[in-house]
Amino acid sequence: MQPLAICKVSVHRALQRPKCVEYSPVTDNYMIMVVPTRASRYRLAIVLAVALATVAFHYGLIVKPSASDSGLFHAIHGRLCYIPIILGAIWFGVRGGLGIALFITALTIPYARFGPHAEHGAAVGEYTEMLFYIAIGLTAGILIELQRRERKRREDMAVELARQEHLSSIGQMAAGLAHEIKNPLGSIKGSAEIIGDDYPEGTHKHEIVEVLSKETDRLNRVVEDFLKFARPRPIDRTPIQLNTLIEDVLSQIGVDSSTHNIRISKNLDPALPVAGFDSEKLRQVFLNISLNAANAMPDGGTIIVETRSVNRDGKTHICVTFKDEGVGIPPEDVEKIFDPFFTRTDNGTGLGLSISHTIVSDHGGHIEVKPNQPRGTSISVLLPIIGER
Repeated sequence: MQPLAICKVSVHRALQRPKCVEYSPVTDNYMIMVVPTRASRYRLAIVLAVALATVAFHYGLIVKPSASDSGLFHAIHGRLCYIPIILGAIWFGVRGGLGIALFITALTIPYARFGPHAEHGAAVGEYTEMLFYIAIGLTAGILIELQRRERKRREDMAVELARQEHLSSIGQMAAGLAHEIKNPLGSIKGSAEIIGDDYPEGTHKHEIVEVLSKETDRLNRVVEDFLKFARPRPIDRTPIQLNTLIEDVLSQIGVDSSTHNIRISKNLDPALPVAGFDSEKLRQVFLNISLNAANAMPDGGTIIVETRSVNRDGKTHICVTFKDEGVGIPPEDVEKIFDPFFTRTDNGTGLGLSISHTIVSDHGGHIEVKPNQPRGTSISVLLPIIGER
């Protein structure tokens, strides 16, 4: 159990960042936002103060230059201005480097136009220096942004690796437990059925045997979830029409849903292309998401299912979206819903969405979660069409 605990702690620590999950009405999605800190405000104040100091030096407000030293002062100022520009790029990226460069340029334009050097045509050198400010700010900002993206990519890879190690440890444990539990459950189920034959329907003991049988079936389903999580089989791609698969899944849950005042609305794109997917695994994904949507609406409501083709990263994806009118997902739980054993329900194992996430990832796709308007949750499964040119 110690390696499992270590993996769990490493994932927990890797996810601890000075950030929060917020809903963005612009992108209509949950976004991980960096929380503004006092240090960032101090940095902005320092950069602006250094920029103002260099401009004041340029205008001779700090040290009054003589006529013979004006060229030297101009050269010193030109080099000093690189300091706040590079600081702005380091601390605030492209916007910081370019913003400080434009700020300094705006403050020095009057000196270029009306300063003492303007009479002998040296203004051209001033404007050239300003272009260098903008170029340096932009270049430094871009380089810093690229470095940050690369660092973030490595951090994400480290988190994903820790998560995979965590899942592997849980899977090994789950496989062992499921193997030890499954065989006794079969014996209990068979014994309950035999005992039930000795008592007629309507008697108290027959009801007890029925409860025993139902609870055994429920435990067996939990064990099956453990085995699916612990021993996933490889993806077996065959050409399928996802609309047909979704129709089958919705008809499967439609019988039970109708008794709970849950309606299903379909908006399936008839032009959806036939593509190679694992139909049985995706059936499991769509069934898990549909049942979660139904469970999120204890008082009834409508589940809207949509399919369409979208372009992501230059590739065509098939997008399957499930929208419910339920209680929704709290923003603080958005990053946790795909973690194994995370659940807010009393009768769930917390493995359904985790298994679905693994299946979709194995297909090369991903799952997007965002709030449904005016209430509920929208979950989209994006699956790339493999072999597209």
